[in-house]
Amino acid sequence: MKKWIITIGLTIFGILTSKAQITSEATLEEVTPISIEVNYITEAQTDFGKKYNWVNLLSLYGEFSTETINKRWKNGSFQIELLSIYKLFQTPIVDDLMGYSCIEEENSPLTAFVLGYGHRWGNFSLFGGLRNLNQDYFNTLYEAFFTNASAGMFPTLSTNFPIANYPVSALGLHAEYQFIENWTFKSSLYNGVAYDPRKTDDQNYNFFRSFKANPSRDGVFSMSELSYSQHKYGFGFYALGVSLKTKENRGTSFYAVIEQCVLKNEKTEIEFLLYAGYSPQKKQPFLEFHCTTYFAVGGYFAGFLSKEKRDKFGIYWAQGEFTGVTERALEISWQYKIAKQIAIQPALHIIRTGSETKNVGLLRFLVSV
Repeated sequence: MKKWIITIGLTIFGILTSKAQITSEATLEEVTPISIEVNYITEAQTDFGKKYNWVNLLSLYGEFSTETINKRWKNGSFQIELLSIYKLFQTPIVDDLMGYSCIEEENSPLTAFVLGYGHRWGNFSLFGGLRNLNQDYFNTLYEAFFTNASAGMFPTLSTNFPIANYPVSALGLHAEYQFIENWTFKSSLYNGVAYDPRKTDDQNYNFFRSFKANPSRDGVFSMSELSYSQHKYGFGFYALGVSLKTKENRGTSFYAVIEQCVLKNEKTEIEFLLYAGYSPQKKQPFLEFHCTTYFAVGGYFAGFLSKEKRDKFGIYWAQGEFTGVTERALEISWQYKIAKQIAIQPALHIIRTGSETKNVGLLRFLVSV
C-alpha cells in the first residue's frame, strides 16, 4: 500500500502547488488558463456476513488552455486525467456479472485515463489522443448517481468487447457536433483493444502500455450517438447509439437511453429512467462469454428531505441476459451532501444470478475539489 500512498501524495502535491486556477467545471467554450479537478471516492463494502472490503479511487483532471502558450491559439486545450485505484482485498466480496460497484477494479498506482488535445470550432469539437468512452457516453447526472457499474457502460458493451472502458483507455478520436439546439451527434473511433497497464499474470505494471495501438491486428472500435437534451429546462434526455467492433471479438451493439423529468424546480426534482442495450451473439470460438440484452428502469428523487437538493434518493433495477445465465440486480441508494464538495452515500444491492441471491451493502464518501 505504501507505493500507492506515495504516488497519490506526490501527484496531489504537484498539482495543488502549481499556479493554477482551480475549478470544477471547465469547457472549451469558457476557457480558463489552467483548470484542475480532484475527485476522491472511498467505499466500504460488506455482504452482511463475514466478507468486507475497502475500495478507493482518486481522479486528477487538468485542462490547459492553448491561450496560455499563444493568445492567438484560441478554443483549444490540452487535457489530462490520471487515476489511482486501491482496494484492501483483490477478490470481490460477491461474484456478480454487472458489477455492484462502479469503482472497484484491480489495484493500479497510476493509470492514464485521458491524455490528448481538444479543439472547438463553433458547434463542432474534436479530441485526439488517449481517451475513455466513459468521458462521453453513459455519463449523465442520473447514470453517474448509481453505484452499480451497469448504470454506466451497459454490459452489452463492457462484457463483449475489449474496449476503452474504466479504468483502461485507448488511443482514438472523438468528435461532437451540435447541429440544432438541443440536438447533438457524437462519434468516436478507437483502437480495437484497450491495453491494461496493470500487472497481470505474465506482465508487470507498465504505465505506457495504455498507449499501444495496432489497428491492423486489433481492429477498430467505433461508437456513434444521436441525442436530444433539455435537462436545462427540466424536460429530459433521449439518446440512440450504435457501436461496431472489427477483427477479433467483432460485432455490433445498439442502445437507447430515456431520462424523463416529471418535476424540476429549485427545491425538488423527480426523474424516471429507462435504459436498453442489445448485442447479437456471434458464433466465434474466441468469444466465450456474451451479454445479449440489457434492460433497466429507475427513479431519481432529490430535495424531499432537505433544502437546495442536498438529499438524493434513487432506485434502480436492471436485468442482463448473459451466456447461459440471467442476472437481475436491484439498487436502493441515498446520497446526502454534507458540505458543498463532500457527500455520503449508502447503497443496498440485491443481486440474483441464475438461482443464487446475494446482498451487498456499500457506504461511499465522495470528495470533489
